[in-house]
Amino acid sequence: MTGRGWETMERESRSTEYKRKASNLRKIAQTTVAFANGSGGRIVIGVEDRTRTVVGLGPEEVDELLERLPVSLADQIQPPLFPQVYERTIDDREVVVVQVFPGGQKPYFIATEGVEKGVYIRVGAHTRRAEGDILEELRLQRSHLSYDEAPIPDCPLADLNRSVLPSSLRSDRALLSLDILRHDPFSGGLQPTRGGILMLHTQPQRHVPEAYVVVSKMRGDSGRDTVESQDVVGNLPAQVEHAVEILHQWLGRNPTLTGARYQNTTSSLPMAVVREAVSNALFHRQYSIHGPTKIALYADRLEVFSPGHFAGPFVAEDLGDGTSYIRNRVVCVVARRLGLIEKRGTGIRLMIDSMRAAGRPEPLFEEGANWFKVTLRTSRQTAVNAPDAILGLLETKPVLTSGDVCAALGVSKATAVARIQELVKAGKLVRQGRGPQTRYRTTGV
Repeated sequence: MTGRGWETMERESRSTEYKRKASNLRKIAQTTVAFANGSGGRIVIGVEDRTRTVVGLGPEEVDELLERLPVSLADQIQPPLFPQVYERTIDDREVVVVQVFPGGQKPYFIATEGVEKGVYIRVGAHTRRAEGDILEELRLQRSHLSYDEAPIPDCPLADLNRSVLPSSLRSDRALLSLDILRHDPFSGGLQPTRGGILMLHTQPQRHVPEAYVVVSKMRGDSGRDTVESQDVVGNLPAQVEHAVEILHQWLGRNPTLTGARYQNTTSSLPMAVVREAVSNALFHRQYSIHGPTKIALYADRLEVFSPGHFAGPFVAEDLGDGTSYIRNRVVCVVARRLGLIEKRGTGIRLMIDSMRAAGRPEPLFEEGANWFKVTLRTSRQTAVNAPDAILGLLETKPVLTSGDVCAALGVSKATAVARIQELVKAGKLVRQGRGPQTRYRTTGV
């Protein structure tokens, strides 16, 4: 962080919070709790949150915060949490950073508010109190259970359609090994888990109301004028097949007569990519967040929208590097046994490579306040001289981010970073900062 100008500071987000002053230690504790209950984050004190201007702190303020903050946070938060509190220099001004790592004893809460009212989470760039299913999901994490591993006692075993599985996986013993079923700790009887219901129940919406998809065809390339819309229900494997079938028809081109029916011989998007995007949305979404999965086809793009943030820390330029994060363990294990998803960590790379091979812009991955979206452009990619385009951007602005290059070239952030690194190695660009704070400027060569 040393030496960067305030204009290159990243925006507040799921993992970043700015405070001009530490005037309210309770709010700082609430945000610390929210970061610990999520994927971690940092609070930077001495930065104006609206403008991201580094105003800095005086030497006495810094010394006081370095002494008071660790004690205050330890006193206010349960289970005990000890974030790193340290001093850093930005633009020759001193700030104090509270670095919070993901906690292993969730849910963390404000002690005086109790576990029912004092649990906080991060929703986009805001700290909010956790309630309902989200609070239950955090409680399950303490018992090392994912949300879909929780048993649902009021669902009869007979409602599970075991024929979805290969014959070798239909016995009670096999379902127990997959955590589709669990033993009740008191009676010893068998109960289906939420993940088992999502994958095998013919109507999982009875027990998981959010388990459905809205597939819509929109008029034009903007707005909300819906031409056609269908609700897709059933277990998750059936939802994937039905949603992909609808999209195949809508995306199809060059219909040819086969027997008594017209069949589409080509599609405006690679269907392997469409299937992967739909599968990821259904198998990895956060089912404790209210609302359906939404898929919208516009004139120029397909958008796949999932409630809940990305399963792990969202660093766009690292997507496709093989790193994998699992939110719904039961769902993913069963889907993999059924051959419905790629082996762990390869799906996003498949999407990027397939879109590139089809001459389409690479997928755009975005995270917002409790949502994650994948955009697939249907238009063909126009050839661009990447080095000239990147250097041309620097004619109108002093520094670049990988996001700037991604937007200009119509490529993923991983590809944008690769193109930038080529210019760095050639001595035409200089890197500043680290991680999400990375910026690039010209060397003047």
